[in-house]
Amino acid sequence: MLSLPAADAPTSATTGLDLDASGEISWSKFDQLTLSLDISEIEHAYRLLELEEARVDVEISETVERSEDVNARFARLSDLRDRLVAIVDLLAPAQAVVDSTATNAGALSARVRFLDQELSKLDYAVRMAVDSDLLKQRLSELLIAMQNKDFEVAAALVHRYITTDSATLVNPFVSFAAPSYGASALSGNSAGFSPQSAPARIVADASKELMERVSYMFETAVETNNTKEISRCFRLFPLLGEEIRGLDMYSEFLCSVIADKSRITGDVQTNIHALRLTRLFEVIAAAVDNHFPLVETHYGPGRMIRVIQRLQMEGAKRAAMLLDFFEEDRHIKRRLTQMQQVDAQLRQYPPYLAERESPGRYSEDDISDSDFKEISSILAELVLIERQIAAFNRFMESRAVPEIQALSAGPDTRDSIFMSADSVASLVPLAMQSSFGAFAAKRSTTLPLFDERTGLVNNSPISLRLPWLNDTFICFESFFLSRSVAKAMSLDDTEVLPGWTHPLQENTDNAAMKRGGATPSDFSSGKGKILLGKNVTGLEGSLLDIPQTSSCVGDVFFVVRTSLEHAVATQQISAVEAIARHTIGVVNSVFLSTLETAALKRLGSAGSGSGSSRDIQLGIVSDESSGWRLPGVRARASSSSSEQQALSSTQITPQASAQREVLVALNNLDLACTYMQKTVESLSAKLDSEWQRVPDQNDIARARKALDTLSALSAKFSHSKQRSLEQIGMHVLKPWVRTILQQSYRDIKYVLTDEEFNDVQSDNLFQKRFMLKFNSLSAQLKQRLSLRNFSIALENAIASLCGDWERAIRQSKFNMLGGIMFEKDVREIQRYLEKEAGTGLRQKFSRLVRMADVLAVESMADVGHILESQSAIDMAANSQISPPLSKGDIATILANRIDVSERDIHGLSM
Repeated sequence: MLSLPAADAPTSATTGLDLDASGEISWSKFDQLTLSLDISEIEHAYRLLELEEARVDVEISETVERSEDVNARFARLSDLRDRLVAIVDLLAPAQAVVDSTATNAGALSARVRFLDQELSKLDYAVRMAVDSDLLKQRLSELLIAMQNKDFEVAAALVHRYITTDSATLVNPFVSFAAPSYGASALSGNSAGFSPQSAPARIVADASKELMERVSYMFETAVETNNTKEISRCFRLFPLLGEEIRGLDMYSEFLCSVIADKSRITGDVQTNIHALRLTRLFEVIAAAVDNHFPLVETHYGPGRMIRVIQRLQMEGAKRAAMLLDFFEEDRHIKRRLTQMQQVDAQLRQYPPYLAERESPGRYSEDDISDSDFKEISSILAELVLIERQIAAFNRFMESRAVPEIQALSAGPDTRDSIFMSADSVASLVPLAMQSSFGAFAAKRSTTLPLFDERTGLVNNSPISLRLPWLNDTFICFESFFLSRSVAKAMSLDDTEVLPGWTHPLQENTDNAAMKRGGATPSDFSSGKGKILLGKNVTGLEGSLLDIPQTSSCVGDVFFVVRTSLEHAVATQQISAVEAIARHTIGVVNSVFLSTLETAALKRLGSAGSGSGSSRDIQLGIVSDESSGWRLPGVRARASSSSSEQQALSSTQITPQASAQREVLVALNNLDLACTYMQKTVESLSAKLDSEWQRVPDQNDIARARKALDTLSALSAKFSHSKQRSLEQIGMHVLKPWVRTILQQSYRDIKYVLTDEEFNDVQSDNLFQKRFMLKFNSLSAQLKQRLSLRNFSIALENAIASLCGDWERAIRQSKFNMLGGIMFEKDVREIQRYLEKEAGTGLRQKFSRLVRMADVLAVESMADVGHILESQSAIDMAANSQISPPLSKGDIATILANRIDVSERDIHGLSM
């Protein structure tokens, strides 16, 4: 085996043989070998030649080995060539046959197509002949039907050849279809007659004559009120291709029926114009519903819209005439002028509403009771009229919208079915058009003739009168609302309410104890036994059935609700917004301001006698004093016994009169909150019910927003009520609660021996005194205040009690037994007050409970455990608990324990 020379063998850079990239010897410098004299180069070249020789030998060996396979393949290819030549020779006859067949098939196809065309022509000719023969028969039947006045058959035949088979009249064989007696047999006129035009002329003449006869028959049937004949003729118009004429004539017939049936017979005393309008709309609605199936059946879907448009204009025209009669008969302009002279707020409305009278013609005295009654009657009729117009518009829209939808789905356009602009204009009399001047100016001139959604006429006579009607309603309703609220306030029965003879009294427990066989001194000896809940029965008996509110609240809100319901019933957004704004203004300026002024007065300030201002505010008499005074509590002046005896049981004291004015106004504010909320809820429900078919959702949203603005009045009522309750709590309840706490703690101490602890535990004088006196306060407030006001007042009193009690405890001395007793007092009073208030008081008593727990500890180590447990409670309750006791507060409280030294307090780890 040959091997290449070593890598370091010397080579010549200019001579010798090289290997190219494929490994073969390059002979580019072979000629230089003969010139080389270097033995190493010659040896290197020799070795390369040997390698090339070996490679060539290998390729020759491989080629020789494959030669047999190559020869075999050449033999197979030669055999395949011979076979293909044989196949070509065999296919030559078949190819000739196929070419001949294709040529014959093309010729046959052309012949078949020609025969098909000829057959189609023959079929068309046969069909034309048959149709011509049938046309000849039908024309004969048409002429016979016309001679026999069998108009249903004649109309059906005419309808067939006008609408469905009109092409038959112009076919090539039509000359054979003319009857033998010619076209002159129908009309008697043979001028211009030709066999080719005879069938079309017969049909046209028959259609024209039928149209004339059917129209005459329809008019005759209307005059004689022959409804059967009217229906018969109405069904023939669409067969004659005169749908529009038939719809118009039938609409005119319905208008005549409406004119007859809308009259009111009998003597009607009130609301005659509203009743006439209602009757008119009812008749139109009945006509639309009753005649819709007939139009739908014989004229097709969507055709009823033209009848609805005509009836809408008829109803609008007659309604506008009724409004003119109403305005003239009820002297609307004179009443509006009169109201505008009295109420300056009504002068903002358009001047065309009232007469052009000189200022000062009317004065406030001109609005007498009879005038106001007449105004109220006009307002009631206005509301009925607007309600009926709104209901009629919604009804017509509900019937028109399906017709528009059906018409849009069909091939006919709206213009071909709708009334023309000239037809609409001709339905309004010239006298009525001239009277619309000021009203039409308020309408948009850019409105299309018909509404896109409903297809109804936009500028109908009644729609042009709606702005006037709406503004008139707003003026009348605003005046009625202002005057009625003022009248209700002037007729308020606060000054004559029974049961308010006696003012709030502090010492009602004295009389109760005496009736129970005990005196105040008995409590110091433990003899008094009072059953809670029955200790003021005598007082409660005198306070039973005390009316807590006056008549103005119910009267005012009846007026407010009535006015707002009127506005909602009109289904006019401008009316709802205007009356809502006016209601807020009137209630604020008349009702709320009056109640707020009365509720914020000091109790007993009117007609007070001698004594300090605190006594006048409280209106109570105190004949007891105590050496243990709370900060800020001073003795009250007492009325002399002679002054008390001078008052009869049927007379009312100045203090009681002042208290009645304040407390009744306070209760009225509370009741007004409830009434206003219920009024808004009721009006919202009424709005959802009556406005659900109003097409403009924006109007509904604006109406809801206008009603929601009334809810702000509830917030104002609540704010005024809260201010009054805070004032009563500050000037009445807080001093009274201080006095109750002061008198209950008379002769009470919390530095107790074991014997004293047992005595107090068996008969707790402080708890009995406090419950008796507080029950007296609660009973009187409950009788005089509404439930919500009583709850708030009681909460204010309890808050004052907790603050005063906490300050009083900081000034008292305790030992451990006294601290335990104080803890029991706090918890017992808390349970009692929670029962009275009907709610939990944990938040208000939290600091007192903490103080009691600290004062009742046996050792200083217990203080830390108490604070840890209360801190956990505070964290769980979060903001529901009052701020916790600080380290200074705890130290101050423990300093009140006489059995705890300062060293123990300073050594306490908190």
